[in-house]
Amino acid sequence: MRVTMNTMYNRIKTDLSRLTERLDRTNASISSGKIYQAPSDAPVRLTHALGLRDNLSDVGQFKRNISYGKGWVKATENIFTGVQDRLQRAKELAIEAANATQNSDNRRAIAEEVRNILKEVVSLGNTRLGNRYVLAGSRTTGYEAGQSPFEMDRNGTVTYKGNQEDIMLDVAPGIRQKINLDGKKSLVDSGTFESLRDLHDSLMADSYPDIENAIKKLDDSMTYVSNQTARIGAMANSLDVKDDIMDSQKIINTEILSGVEDTDMIEAINDLNATQTAYQAALGAASKVMKVSLADYI
Repeated sequence: MRVTMNTMYNRIKTDLSRLTERLDRTNASISSGKIYQAPSDAPVRLTHALGLRDNLSDVGQFKRNISYGKGWVKATENIFTGVQDRLQRAKELAIEAANATQNSDNRRAIAEEVRNILKEVVSLGNTRLGNRYVLAGSRTTGYEAGQSPFEMDRNGTVTYKGNQEDIMLDVAPGIRQKINLDGKKSLVDSGTFESLRDLHDSLMADSYPDIENAIKKLDDSMTYVSNQTARIGAMANSLDVKDDIMDSQKIINTEILSGVEDTDMIEAINDLNATQTAYQAALGAASKVMKVSLADYI
């Protein structure tokens, strides 16, 4: 095969261009910290990285849902802790009123405090997280001005205007979790409102037998509310477990993503040094070839 000077010059130009591109690519990889700068640099790695980024995005959304759920569960737990405290106080007052040393005036004074306790429990039932009612089922908003899920009339009768639907959140791939207790099942059905109202009425009537009956109803309500607190505690534990799982998934996917797209600095610097050496050698060889002419042989 006949090799002309033009062929040699073109080959030198091609080799120097290839080395220049390699230098630029390696330098960009070092400065950016990423193996590829364009999809064509590493299409298989890029596809893998995109999948990992999608997973990380999903994990981030799950963690945001879990965080929101934890806030909701904590607010619900605070409600029932408050209700338990108020029921305990009402029982103490009932026992005090059941003492034979108490007269009708004293019992009416105690009845006033019991009435206030009933109002406080209604207020706890209307607790909001942000602008959403916590114990209203899925009807957390949409009430007219002056309305709320729990409303008490002059006679101490409490009505519930929420619904009994669950609030569900996606907390892991294919897993949805309930984060709420509706006001009907968790509070109205506990008999809390009725037991407090009955205690108030029996105190106003100065009826010892009715006061004794009200104490029993209070005990039943306290047991029921305690069970609701246990239910919400189980929800909180489940969310904690899911949160730990998502934290692990985030760490694993982040590490894998780093291995897929992050530059190995030691390897890249060694490659840069080797390419620079090759480039300098190619330039030296090219400069010698470029000096050759017919004049050298005359």
